[in-house]
Amino acid sequence: MSLKDIKMRMQAIEKTASITQAMHNIALSKIKKSSVLLNTTKAFVIKLHDILNYANQNIDEEHRLTSINEGKTRLYVLVTSDRGLAGSYHSQLFKAFLDEVKDLKKEDYRVFVLGKKGYYFAQKKKLPMVNKEIIYNRDDITTMYFRHYADLIKDAFMQKQVDEVILFYNHYVNTATQIVKKRTILPVIFEESNEPKREFIYDSTPEIVLDHTINIYIESSIFTALADAKLSEHASRMIAMKSATDNANEIVERLHTIYHRARQQEITSEIIDVINGSNV
Repeated sequence: MSLKDIKMRMQAIEKTASITQAMHNIALSKIKKSSVLLNTTKAFVIKLHDILNYANQNIDEEHRLTSINEGKTRLYVLVTSDRGLAGSYHSQLFKAFLDEVKDLKKEDYRVFVLGKKGYYFAQKKKLPMVNKEIIYNRDDITTMYFRHYADLIKDAFMQKQVDEVILFYNHYVNTATQIVKKRTILPVIFEESNEPKREFIYDSTPEIVLDHTINIYIESSIFTALADAKLSEHASRMIAMKSATDNANEIVERLHTIYHRARQQEITSEIIDVINGSNV
């Protein structure tokens, strides 16, 4: 490899390093905002859960929304991203999901995919998808964008087209760790608690409160999963881009060493040629 080739390669890798460094900085700047959003949505869902629990306790008969049923059909809401360059973010999610459904018959489950990466993954694996077009998972997530889909999920559950709705997404543990999480949002099952029960005063009957609140609960649960997954995506991309930048800088340092050695060798060869020429 000539000195010119080495220099051109160093310049190309330095440009790549500057791009990955910029992507690292962008991901880092988004983490704080996403973290605040996630904490806020979690608190909101907990309050909704309390309201649903109290309404459920005041209903005389069992309600499909809050009772374990004997049905077998599951609906998985698979939360993915639109973009790559995020390390193992998607590979660990897809691997875990395939392990989840490997023993299920295709008629026993459906997949509702959020995000472009997940849509193409489901197409490639010929999974039984509900949505026939890409539902983009943008950085500026909003409940309004997914409200229509939340209504469809509830209607499918109430009409017994599906018997369980499960969220499948990457959960943020810390900046260096994201794990795949599986969470059932329908039916809503309440655990026994020894804590004092909170009292709520309703203008409507518990049945109406349950029916209306469940719509907001489904929206908010999906939104929380989206916020959690988005935070995990930013953290995973930040780590991946930092690693890529470090690797690029390391290669540039090695190329610098190779370049200087080659240059010294070339200078030495020129000196030898001059000496040999003067001895003639």
